[in-house]
Amino acid sequence: MNSWKTPLRTAGALAAASVLAAGLASPASADTRGDFEPVSLPFFWPNNNLHDVDAASPDSVWITGDQGSLFIPTGPVDGITIPGNPVVRRWQNGAWVEYELQNLSSHGTIDDVDAVGPEDVWISGTKHHDSGLRTPYAAHFTGTGFTQVELPESAQQGGADLRADASGIWLTTYNGYYRRAGAAWTRLATSPDVYRHTSYIRADNDIWVLGAPSQTETTLLARHWDGRSWQSVPMQQPTPYTAFTDMIALSPDDAWAIGIDRYTSPTTPVLMHWDGTAWTRVTPPSGFNEFNKIVQGEDGTLWVVGHLTDEPAKPGLLRYGGGAWERVPTTAVPGKADFNASALAVVPGTGALWTLGKGVIGGPAVLTDG
Repeated sequence: MNSWKTPLRTAGALAAASVLAAGLASPASADTRGDFEPVSLPFFWPNNNLHDVDAASPDSVWITGDQGSLFIPTGPVDGITIPGNPVVRRWQNGAWVEYELQNLSSHGTIDDVDAVGPEDVWISGTKHHDSGLRTPYAAHFTGTGFTQVELPESAQQGGADLRADASGIWLTTYNGYYRRAGAAWTRLATSPDVYRHTSYIRADNDIWVLGAPSQTETTLLARHWDGRSWQSVPMQQPTPYTAFTDMIALSPDDAWAIGIDRYTSPTTPVLMHWDGTAWTRVTPPSGFNEFNKIVQGEDGTLWVVGHLTDEPAKPGLLRYGGGAWERVPTTAVPGKADFNASALAVVPGTGALWTLGKGVIGGPAVLTDG
């Protein structure tokens, strides 16, 4: 186990750092969110990327990604890419801590992290074999390291998306949906005939899939699993070139989806709502050209991050409360003329936000407003 002592924020934030390290940060009003400052990162090899962030407490914030990939040219435009190594780090006691990943010491990437509790953390990504084969990888934190978790056979054929929260451990593969029961996976449903943009499993009898008839077709489809069969539900068609990037289901009659409309120039964000009857488009606040991630805080507030066109150096942030979406003012990222926020976490107990992303130039940045 390795740790790097790094300053939490810029000068003048030592008091805030000590509060976080002690886990005693006081709850903050949603009105105070968005005052982001950078978190110093440990050393990463060049060509590094950060893909996800999640938090179980102020002293258990996790980031994942990859580092050190190499491209070796073999011709004017051709070449061989040597995959980098996985990145998983935990913010604890004012330092970044690294843990062993069973059977994934190199040549892999971790795309997703879900912190159910400070010592109950799940990760998933891809393992790159010397033969060129790529296989999905998932692991569970045991307190001292990550133990690999066996995945269903269908995951080996087309990859897997894992999500863990208080409701359970859920897995989506190219042809099925699963819930983890004990040390085994229980198959809930076979995938519908939809080219999936995004999906969400809320319960055994509440699964959503949003997508299109095929990779080349543009009509949007919504399918819902009610525990017995897949049902086609009405969906307002935004534009022919909309792609969903994320969604969240809060109850059987309340769900939200976000995406990007590539029909316009520049692109515009898409925000849609399920009210128990149909998926309809909701007009978001102006200034964005894409939405990337939607999450819910423990107080019920919904948050969305994305990219701004009118203030591109600032993380794009939306908040939903009281029945309306509003744009939250944010601070510019130092050294970035353009910044695209791609992941978001809400810290339980404090409401503080952590986000990460990168700009057109330079490596990734991790930010917090707590």
